[in-house]
Amino acid sequence: MSIKDKLKKNKVVGKIKQIERPKKEKSHVRKDTSLRTAFFIWSLILGMLFLAIVSVLLSINTRSTLNETNRLAAANEKEEVKEEIPIESAHEFLSNFIKEYINVPNESEALQERANKLKEYMVFNDTFNNEKNPLYNLDGVNGSRQLESFNLFHIEGEGNRNLFQYKVTFKNELETEIEKEVTKGKGKNKKKETEFEIETEEKINTLLLNVPIIHENGLFSVHSVPYFTEVPSLAGNIEVEMPEIELEEYNGNEIDNINEFLITFFEKYATESIDEMAYLMDEPQTLNGSFLFEEIRNLTIYVNGEHYKALMEVVFRDELTNIEQVNPVEMTISKNGRNFYVEDFIYR
Repeated sequence: MSIKDKLKKNKVVGKIKQIERPKKEKSHVRKDTSLRTAFFIWSLILGMLFLAIVSVLLSINTRSTLNETNRLAAANEKEEVKEEIPIESAHEFLSNFIKEYINVPNESEALQERANKLKEYMVFNDTFNNEKNPLYNLDGVNGSRQLESFNLFHIEGEGNRNLFQYKVTFKNELETEIEKEVTKGKGKNKKKETEFEIETEEKINTLLLNVPIIHENGLFSVHSVPYFTEVPSLAGNIEVEMPEIELEEYNGNEIDNINEFLITFFEKYATESIDEMAYLMDEPQTLNGSFLFEEIRNLTIYVNGEHYKALMEVVFRDELTNIEQVNPVEMTISKNGRNFYVEDFIYR
């Protein structure tokens, strides 16, 4: 670039610098910020509400967890206080005690030995450490008592102790010396003499023996003197309604064939082996000669989809004693071609 050109350029630049830029006037109209402010305030309110709800839920959950923890802790403490009684061990302990308690000999030395053994089973206190306790001293015993059998009947919890009830059968015996006159000798040598004979009177009783016991650390003691009560009956008049059969009774052409099949089936059922019965029923079973089949009574056949349902009374009889056994039976029977098959067999 020449010197002349540079001078021209400088003059242009100087003129440009002399031109003043117009100043921007400030606008007197304010921007609308109410929407942004409202959004901020509502966000703050909703945030605080959310935090409050979360705090309440956390407080409830913490309290619930704490309560559950306290409950479990209390339950564990209660379980620790109340030790579960080991039934098998208690039965073993009482089996030996019952034999010592029920058996009462008629000899002084044997009675003293019985008293010493019973003392080992009783709780340790002044009452049962006293040798004059009636449990040990059986004054005026004339006969003896012998245990025949016993079995556990019922167990009841009674706070810190448990009551074990046993059904016991025992025999009381009383021997009496009877004076009799007997004739000895023959003819002129006959004479009467006095002889003594022992007569035994027996009585068998079956009662409920109630034995209260306590246990601690796997060990047992009889808490108080056992007592007898009558054996209660466990039989009850429990009403049970037979379910109604909501099926259509069958009166078709297969009745005679089903009858014939059932007779053949029960003849085999009474005598044949399991392997043979597998050809006739889904879950094979048999009486294997224990009874003889006699007849079917009150047979009713229903249609059960593609199968038949047969309800009946089956009569069996013992060959030796002629004792009759009548069993209500329900069977589900299918047919494949000309052959019938027992899908289900139950005693009702």
